[in-house]
Amino acid sequence: MSRLAAISFSLVATLASQSAGAEDFDRWSDTAHYEFEYRVELGSIESGDGQRGRLWLPMPADTRDQKILSVVVESPLPHREQRDALGNRVAYIDWEGKAPRGEVVFRYTVKRMPSSGIPADAVSEPYDQPDRYLKPTRKIPLDGVIAQLGAQEAQGQSSDAAKIRAFYDYVYANMRYAKNGTGWGQGDAIWACTEKYGNCTDFHSLFMGMARSQGIPARFTIGFPIPHDRTEAEIGGYHCWAEAWDPARGWVPMDASEAWKSQQADAFFGKLPSDRIAFTIGRDLVLNPEQQGDPLNYFIYPYAEVEGQPVEGIEKSFRFRRVEGPFAAQTGAPNTKAGGPPPPGDAPAS
Repeated sequence: MSRLAAISFSLVATLASQSAGAEDFDRWSDTAHYEFEYRVELGSIESGDGQRGRLWLPMPADTRDQKILSVVVESPLPHREQRDALGNRVAYIDWEGKAPRGEVVFRYTVKRMPSSGIPADAVSEPYDQPDRYLKPTRKIPLDGVIAQLGAQEAQGQSSDAAKIRAFYDYVYANMRYAKNGTGWGQGDAIWACTEKYGNCTDFHSLFMGMARSQGIPARFTIGFPIPHDRTEAEIGGYHCWAEAWDPARGWVPMDASEAWKSQQADAFFGKLPSDRIAFTIGRDLVLNPEQQGDPLNYFIYPYAEVEGQPVEGIEKSFRFRRVEGPFAAQTGAPNTKAGGPPPPGDAPAS
């Protein structure tokens, strides 16, 4: 796009905005409406005369459990929206010479429902087809110790549903949520199996490896956590969760790391609260247009290349506000619970 993009409902200008009270919100049963801001500083991408710069940004998904109600884009450069092979939405920007000063800002209004998965008879989109999620990835091999562990936990289970629960229970019982030292946050299933700690990426990579090694499709979703006890805040980092395919039930969602942190194994198996915004699925991602660098381990933060070389240290920030309904947007007053330090996210150490 070569102009400021504003895709929103005509009623935005006429309906009042009120922040939803944190004390009245039940993440397990209530549909949430969020305003979410994704901000990138173009000036943090160093490019010189005669050099080509390229920037890719993930965009939130439209799914059974999540609807993107409006998008407003502010950018000194035009962008265009693409989709990768898994159906992920990607915003793409390129330029020649020095990157202009200024920010790229995407503002979304998102409707998010609690999730109980996708029934088998409701699967229609290509990216929901289970056969797409059976292969190994660079950090999730399906042989060796991962296959051995998967076979061990599958032994004696008579159905895929029972195996999926056994793999989840193993991760919950044997992993520990911690972000210290080095190695965590990469989603390396062997590392997680050996070290038995990490963040959400590590928890769910181990689960996926066990499931896929036993012929059960499993997939990875990454997005942002929304603190259920606040109505407005900066978001400190990403969050991810997983789904596994049960032929009798369909896609079964789970969040083993949140289960571990709350010590509620049953609560986060087969259902997820509305305290999250999903952006992309998959690992080893090839973007559209294709990047020159390696496939991305996962895609939630901005990715840029200058002359085909990946750029580190891109400045970015994320912020949310919970509102009463789909049209509550620009005029609402901040709630007294807003602000403060950003909630801890699952972002790996920089």
